[in-house]
Amino acid sequence: MIAMNSNFYLVGSARIRFFTGMMMYFAQGIPDGLLAIAMPAWLAAQGADAGDIGSYLAVIYLPWAFKLIVGPLMDRYQFPAMGRRRAWVLAAQLGLTFSLLTLITIDHPMNQFGLLMVCGVLVNIFAATQDVAVDSMAIELVPAAEQGRLNASMSFGKAIGWAASSAASGIILVTWGLGVAAAVAACCSALIFLGCLRIRESEGDRLLPWSEGGPGSLPAIDNSYSRLFGGLRALLWSRISLVVIAIMFLDGLVGGYGSALTPLAAINLFGFSTPEWSNLVATMGLLGAVVALGLGPLIDRFGAKSMQSFIILVVAAHTFLLAGTQHYWQDTLYVRVMMSIWVLLGPISMVCIIALAMAICSPQVSATQFTIYMSIGNLGASLGSEAYGRVADKTSFVQNFTLMGFMGLVTLIVVLFYRRHEYPSGDVVVPEPN
Repeated sequence: MIAMNSNFYLVGSARIRFFTGMMMYFAQGIPDGLLAIAMPAWLAAQGADAGDIGSYLAVIYLPWAFKLIVGPLMDRYQFPAMGRRRAWVLAAQLGLTFSLLTLITIDHPMNQFGLLMVCGVLVNIFAATQDVAVDSMAIELVPAAEQGRLNASMSFGKAIGWAASSAASGIILVTWGLGVAAAVAACCSALIFLGCLRIRESEGDRLLPWSEGGPGSLPAIDNSYSRLFGGLRALLWSRISLVVIAIMFLDGLVGGYGSALTPLAAINLFGFSTPEWSNLVATMGLLGAVVALGLGPLIDRFGAKSMQSFIILVVAAHTFLLAGTQHYWQDTLYVRVMMSIWVLLGPISMVCIIALAMAICSPQVSATQFTIYMSIGNLGASLGSEAYGRVADKTSFVQNFTLMGFMGLVTLIVVLFYRRHEYPSGDVVVPEPN
């Protein structure tokens, strides 16, 4: 039974902030590992073609692209007695748990492809909503000097989540089917929900809506729509904001294209089985998470721009190298190393890209502003997956890896225009609307 006198407060402890961010992003990784990593490989092994998988990924990613709808609602409607964002976090996590159970209704995924996508969209609606709430909570409660380490902790948690989920799901899907995989994922999500109940934003906040107390020690803010959209308009049209929007879209485009390309290449070209691919993703995802965790202090010291530029350069070089060494594709060790590097770079890049966006967000409109940036990235991912599905039948794997490398170089060029010093204090003041 959960203790009602819990003393876990986000405002009072950096360790609790880091742990909470890690735990909540772990929860987001659970459906990601099942739906976006293990499922495409499993579907490919059952005969799904590139168009099917590209469309599937594009559709289930859509809630992440349109989560910008949720941001203004979170900034406008709050339940201060439980903290500004905590009620949203709990509701979204509970919804994520129950939505995962809808996958149990699917007996034959290849014959119920439409239903599979509908369930995937429902799951990601709640996962994306939880993400918005957690990110906005982080922007409000975490000092600027901790943001690099917090982003590393969150990315570490998400990487562990999707790595563990993809490894377990790959085995469960082949052995027992989607129903069991969904039930296991839902149970893990429920455990995280129970853990969330013990963590409050500040002392004095209510633990539950019907508990005594609240609101806590955080100051009240004007969250009217007029102030929200008046200030947001000025922020979004600034030069640095437009650069971030372009970076997020291009980075998402590369990631989405790769998400559709790599499982098909692994299964149909390189000879992986579904469990082998899921296990490789899990192993390298965990290693990437460890590297990403160590990257946080480096971001705080050298800046997200420098680290992101380096990572993008490595990603582009890797894809060009893979495209140019087709004669080695029959070498099992070589392709395993190259595919491992691709997976490894995912969580590392995620830390940097989140830091770039979070660094220019205003605490007053954090849910809306940061959500817009992340939604643009997720829209890019959805379009990238759909784009691969449309060109796969007309292009070779060599051409697709080469194209992905060029997309990476374009992203690198745009990153060079990022100028963080436009907001030297890290605190953007939202102007009063006219």
